[in-house]
Amino acid sequence: MSTNVRPRILFVDDEENVLQGLRRLLRQRREQWDMVFAKSGAQGLALMQTQPMDVVVSDMRMPEMDGAEFLSRVRDQHPNSVRIILSGYIEREAILRSIGPSHRYLSKPCTEDALATAIENSLRLRHFLTADHIRAAVGGLSHLPTLPNIYLEILAELSSAFASTDSLAAEVEKDVSISMQLLKLTNSAYFSMPTKAATVRQAIRFLGFDTVRAVVLVAGVVEQFKNLPPRLISVVEVLAARSLSIGLLAQVIARTESLRSDEIDNAFCAGALSHVGTLLLIANYPDRFRSAMDEMERTGCALLEIERTWFGAGHSELGAYLLGLWGFNDQIVEAVAYHHTPSALPAGFSGVLLAVHVAQHLLRVSHVKNRDVLGAREPFDALYLDRGGVANRMELWHDVCQATTAGWPND
Repeated sequence: MSTNVRPRILFVDDEENVLQGLRRLLRQRREQWDMVFAKSGAQGLALMQTQPMDVVVSDMRMPEMDGAEFLSRVRDQHPNSVRIILSGYIEREAILRSIGPSHRYLSKPCTEDALATAIENSLRLRHFLTADHIRAAVGGLSHLPTLPNIYLEILAELSSAFASTDSLAAEVEKDVSISMQLLKLTNSAYFSMPTKAATVRQAIRFLGFDTVRAVVLVAGVVEQFKNLPPRLISVVEVLAARSLSIGLLAQVIARTESLRSDEIDNAFCAGALSHVGTLLLIANYPDRFRSAMDEMERTGCALLEIERTWFGAGHSELGAYLLGLWGFNDQIVEAVAYHHTPSALPAGFSGVLLAVHVAQHLLRVSHVKNRDVLGAREPFDALYLDRGGVANRMELWHDVCQATTAGWPND
């Protein structure tokens, strides 16, 4: 981030009338932001060489250098800048190509309030993730996992114009352990397959590209915690199953709420990764973690309150920090950061966050036996439901949960 008092925002679009429209749309923000406009990715990069930008907002479809390529270069050359795609080009391939280089994806037409909220929330999220207590908690960790190579290779394959079931299967099969976990999951009670998947290719055809992307990531992350003491391995396995359940239910709730396809995928990813911060705590403080959970069971205090007392930060904050470090988009990082307390989100309303919050709450109430580890006492965040005008959908979500999880393992 730059040290300017006012954030510096760069808008890039090859159409002059679009840039003029943005100037008019955001005129009232001139006292809050320093706004700069560029007619191409090349011009935008040149401007960034002379002055830092806090946020870059780019169109997707531009000649010579499209938005995905432009933001990829911004990511490499200016990693601290927030990267946002603003485009009317909503084809699936375009969204997939923007997953890696962008933090947010906004569709045209976009209102002034929606665009401003997205920018402000991205800036606030970075401020949140660099808070002193989170920095101190992260600084005390001796084991901070890296993003699994297999995930990077799969993401690169998905971004290719030539991606296919066969090419993706070839990438997954490079890792025997991940392949076995993918097949195990595909053939589990979470997916009611009429026949068993015998190969990675069959699993991918059934699950779909985006589900495989999240499943491989979760499997790869969990694999890094397999060297824990045997008494904690079962806790990790419970968390992995729990996280997958949250992701799958969040995906269904997102569909029920008619979210965009990319938001549905983000809901699954955020839910499936919602406990990565807990894995960090277990890996770094196995004995203290057990003691902290014993205190929570004994006192009845909320999970996040106990974690912050014992470790300086909660699992949601640590998980969001790690995902931000790995370059995940803001919808996913935001949903992980606030999935227990969504009304703490400073402004706006996120359907992805809603889906994850609802899913983790309903699963706690209905299915989870390991209450000491997973914090089953926390209530729905009624303030957030009121903010989004969705408080009247509680009964529907409960029915969706019951129908979706019938036959699932009782984790």
